[in-house]
Amino acid sequence: MSSTPGDKRNMIVAVPGTVTIALVLLQLVAAVVAAWVAWPAFAAVPVTVLAAVTVVLELPRWRWLASR
Repeated sequence: MSSTPGDKRNMIVAVPGTVTIALVLLQLVAAVVAAWVAWPAFAAVPVTVLAAVTVVLELPRWRWLASR
């Protein structure tokens, strides 16, 4: 629904890059917390690892978004 101009083709609401970064981080934190609350450790660990990998892979995009 929201997007930083230049980040995606279609956007409904234009927001600054920092807002986009914050929304992605909020989703990742919610996923990790929910996994640890709802599931046993053997299921929550992969969610946590995937969230950490996502953060590492998003860093170049976040640097670009932060400059917007």
